[in-house]
Amino acid sequence: MFVLGLACSTDLENYEKGMTEKPPSELTFDKTLWLEKNGKKYPYRDKMLNDVVYNDTIRSLKKTEIIDLLGQPDRSNEDYIYYLVKQERLFFWPLHSKFMVVKFEPDSSVEWIRIHQ
Repeated sequence: MFVLGLACSTDLENYEKGMTEKPPSELTFDKTLWLEKNGKKYPYRDKMLNDVVYNDTIRSLKKTEIIDLLGQPDRSNEDYIYYLVKQERLFFWPLHSKFMVVKFEPDSSVEWIRIHQ
């Protein structure tokens, strides 16, 4: 029997526009590095994730602009898009996955951006 637990990180629930105390990123956002993929892995996304998640400019974009900036999402579902950040696998099976999830308002503006693992 397998038990699967999913949860969104609560770090972003306290996010406020213009906040000055943001978690640090190892790298600042770079579109070329964000899109780089080696096999099934994105080697730079986790290092620049906080810079994307806490970025007021990115949060002000519409859905089409975010997709232009970040590339095609790995998954989408109605008002949500999902970008794979990293995934640990055992052969075919994912053991741990980390996604950045963007939820949109009906007018396609960003409602929130969260880290899902």
